[in-house]
Formats: sequence, structure tokens, C-alpha cells
Amino acid sequence: KSGRSGLFFGLPTQATSNGIFPRIALWLEGLSRDMGEKRSLRLVHGKAFLNDFYTGLIKASNMDEDGEEGGRESFVVNQWFSGKKVAIMDDFVVGTVDQLLMMALKQKHLALRHLGLSKKVVVIDEVHAYDAYMDQYLNMALEWLGAYNVPVILLSATLPKKSRADFIDHYLMGKGRRMGRDEKNKLMADDYPLITYTDGNEAFNVKDFEPIKDKTVEIKYADSKELSELLDKLLDGGGNVGIIVNTVKKAQSIAGLLTEKFTDAHAMLLHSSFIATDRVKKEERLMECLGKTGNRPEKMIVVGTQVIEQSLDIDFDVMISDIAPVDLLIQRLGRLHRHERDNRPDKHKKPVLYVLGNSESLDFEEGSKAVYGGYLLSRTGYFLGDSIKLPGDISGLVQRVYDDKLVLDLPEELRGKYEEYKAKYESLIKNKKDRAGTYRLDSPILKKGIVKQPNLIGWLNNNSKITNEEGGNSQVRDTQDTIEVVALKRIGDGYTTFDGKTDISKHIENGNTAKKILSSTIKLPNMLSKCYNIDKTIKELEDFYINNLRKWDDSVWLKGSLCAMFDEEGRCSINGVDMEYNEKYGLIVKGDKDGQV
Repeated sequence: KSGRSGLFFGLPTQATSNGIFPRIALWLEGLSRDMGEKRSLRLVHGKAFLNDFYTGLIKASNMDEDGEEGGRESFVVNQWFSGKKVAIMDDFVVGTVDQLLMMALKQKHLALRHLGLSKKVVVIDEVHAYDAYMDQYLNMALEWLGAYNVPVILLSATLPKKSRADFIDHYLMGKGRRMGRDEKNKLMADDYPLITYTDGNEAFNVKDFEPIKDKTVEIKYADSKELSELLDKLLDGGGNVGIIVNTVKKAQSIAGLLTEKFTDAHAMLLHSSFIATDRVKKEERLMECLGKTGNRPEKMIVVGTQVIEQSLDIDFDVMISDIAPVDLLIQRLGRLHRHERDNRPDKHKKPVLYVLGNSESLDFEEGSKAVYGGYLLSRTGYFLGDSIKLPGDISGLVQRVYDDKLVLDLPEELRGKYEEYKAKYESLIKNKKDRAGTYRLDSPILKKGIVKQPNLIGWLNNNSKITNEEGGNSQVRDTQDTIEVVALKRIGDGYTTFDGKTDISKHIENGNTAKKILSSTIKLPNMLSKCYNIDKTIKELEDFYINNLRKWDDSVWLKGSLCAMFDEEGRCSINGVDMEYNEKYGLIVKGDKDGQV
């Protein structure tokens, strides 16, 4: 309808991008056959080259039926667009949302990104997952997309209505008009499902849908100290239990308890501090056990962090979760009784969520406060209640928690603590917005003015030192700097991957060996990438490379890659931080107080 030549589908993480990519490929294959011509497809994120499905397409698109060059696939992976600066210009692109957000970031070669996105339909999934910092870039990207008349679809089940109205407003601003207060108020609907859309310069809501049968989830509250007794009760008679907590440290601690006590149940730990290859194996095993067509065990306990909230199509009989902002709790509930089953244990026929750490006195666990702050935890706990109807209660509950004009009726002795939480939250939001403006592109100039000219001259002028895509990625996400390394283990005089048993140090010229090494990545603990010690950490890793891994310079895959070398017992020390890695618990940091997400 719009005459666009392609699609950009953006998601929050590499994992969710990898998850949707095969579905887009299947759809595009049918589209290409119907149109009678090949379409170009690309997966764009930092580890796309390690995605087996994608690399298989690259090979297949260049082979014919007899395995010779010049294939006749329904779509092709065009090698011309393999460079970082031009990847976004390919016709059909799936990737992380950063690729879109960088459209609003002042950096070199920005015109190529605008050119690539201006010809596409843009779809952004899980749009609620972005914080106030990222929203500043998304708002500005929407203005430019509006100016280019690009069709944009934003998807979310738990988006606050103010954010929804702001997104619409910025898109219309790109078309040359701004909504008035009354117009925005008309969009502030609590209905679910709901479609909000623009037609020309106007915005409308669609609320009339066939009723959806609600699923009522009972909500019970428990203390983390009572977890062992609670699991005893829940597993009596069988069941598959999901436990989602807010920090890696707590997840590892719970997993240790499970190993000692629940020997008759399958137990698994999943969080962000696993080597990438181990994490993939664990996710595959989870899908085999708890996926829609999985072979469900009689008893299973899965302990995880926020990585379980998205991308995994798994189904628990009962769920236990740390208190978290309401939209994230609802995302977690999406893994509770996800699929219709007739063979659930009798005591788990009805879905139940047990919430840990909610506090009437607003005294939340330090780890949860460090991740989410006390303000949203307080409001979530206040409004959550004893049950929630899905999807009927989703919008109303989210809107109440995020409506700062809705005052909580708290006892006098708690108001001071709540106001302190609120002040910290508002200060954090303001700080994020202010910092985002430093590198953010200005609004498009839609008509000639006395001062402003309708051209792009000087559109990148600022004090930013960003000159590459890696720098851009670090600016559109307001996160602490992180260091990702290859994790290897000593074996004799050489080294191997943690899932390997033979020395591979003398075979790095082999492309498959090099890719195996490069796929064994892990993120170092946050305590090693603070502003006061990150340079020292990187210097230590670089010195190790120079002294021990100079042969990597001869590998196009490995050249310049930082490496954490663990001893044969799985121990390593970097910049004074002692760590240990094993396949069961992941990366364990000695002396870590609260852990990390």
C-alpha cells in the first residue's frame, strides 16, 4: 500500500532478534515466490555471524540445487550490504532496536542509516522495554520517520498510556503538526486490546474487539527465607516451577539450595553470566522440556533472572517471582500456563504467582532496589492485589502504577520513605533525558525560517567523539559500560573452550575453530567496568593478549579479541576480582554483595 521496498523489524535483544528471524525468513520466502523475484534478507546485530540459521542462509543463497555457486533460493543474503555502515540499507532487515535508535544519534555516515530506513516499513517489538534515555532517541527517530512518511508499527502489551500518546505526538510532529492537550487526552485510553493509529495528521483509537476470555492468576506473597518450604509444598505431587529473581547472585544462591535439597527434580539455572554457548544449550534444553511440544518432566525447577521474561516460549505450572515493576511482572506471567494443557498436576490446574520481597513497610531487598529503585516497586506492590485477570487487567494495572498523579494512601510513617524513592526516580528520569540530549539529533526542519534553512548542513555538529557503530550502540542505551571477552580454559600448555577437551591453541588458523573460540563469549562483572577502573581492566586484558595471544593477529576472526583465561579448575583473577566459572552456576564472583542482572 505504501510502496515501500522492505522491512525493518527491531527487537530489544540479540536473543529476541534471533528468535524472530526464522519466522521473518519463512514469511519472506512465501512473499518472494508470490512476487516471482528474490528478496534480500539480513540479520543485523553484533553476533549475527554466529547465528547458524543465518549463516546457513548465506551459504544456501549462493548455491544451486547441485551445491554449485549461483543458487536459486527464494531470497538472497546480499554480500554488498555486509559492511556495518550499509547493512541497514538492505531490503529486509531484522536486528536489535539500536539500529533504529542510532537514526537519532549524531555520528558519521548517518545519512546512510536514514536512507536505509526511509524506504522501509518499520516494526518495533516490545517497545515498553526501553527506559527514559532510550525513549528520547526513539521519540526523535519517530519524528524523522514521520517526516519521511515511513509506516511505523510499535508493539507492546504493557505500555503506559502517556508513552503511547508521546510516541504518536512525535510521529505527527515529523509531519508538521503537534497534538493539543485535548487531542492527547483522547488517546489516554485504558482499554485492552487497543490500537492507536494515525491517519494523515489525525490520531485515533480502536477499542472495539471481540471479547477475549480472561485467565485469572491468583497472587500470593511469600518471603525469600521461606522459599525452601514453599517449594516442598509446590512440588508435592509434581510440577514445573519457574523462579525469576532480580540478580544473578540471588539466582545462584537459590540454585545452590536446590542442588542440595531437591535431588529428585530436574533443576536448571539461567542468567546472563553464562558463556554464550552454554546459555544457548540451556535455552534449547528448556524448550525441549517446557516448550509447547516439549517432553515435560514430572518435576522441574527453573531459576532465572530477567532473561526468562522475553524470547523463550516456555510454560510453567506455577511461578515464583521477586517483586518488580508491574509491566515486567506481567511479562513474567506470560510464561505461566502459557499453553493449554490437560495434564497439569491437580494442585496446579489454576495459575498462581508467588511474589517474593513485597514489603508493606517499603523495605525492599537491596538487589531489587539497585536494579529497579524503590519507587516503582512501592507502587507495584500497592496496586497488585490478590489476583490479576489476563489480559483484562493489564492496561488498567499498568496505568495506575505509572500514573504519578495517582496518590498512594500510605500511613504517615511511610510517606517520607516513599517521597524519597519518588524523588530519586524523578531525578534519575530527568538525568537520563538530559544526558540523552547531548548526542541526540535535532528535529527535522520542515520549512524555511529566518534562521533555520531546510537542509542537512551542520546536522551532526556537537561535541561527541563518536565515530563508529560500537560507540553509537553505547550511547543509545543508558547502561554502564560493559566488557565482553572470550572465556577460555587452560589445558596443558595450551587452551580450549569450556565445552572442549582438546588443545585448540595450535589450530586457530582453522575458520571453524576460530568461530568456536569467538562464540565462547561472556560479559565480565560490572565491578570491572566502573568509570574508575575500566581502563585498568582493559589494559590488563590487552597486556595478556600481547604476551600470550599474538598468533590471533593472523586470524581474521580473532584479531584483537580480548580474552579471560581461566585455569584448569575454572578460576580467573582480573584487576583484583576473583572469579570462578562452571557450567552449572555460570560466572561466580567472589565477594559480590548484590550480584548483577
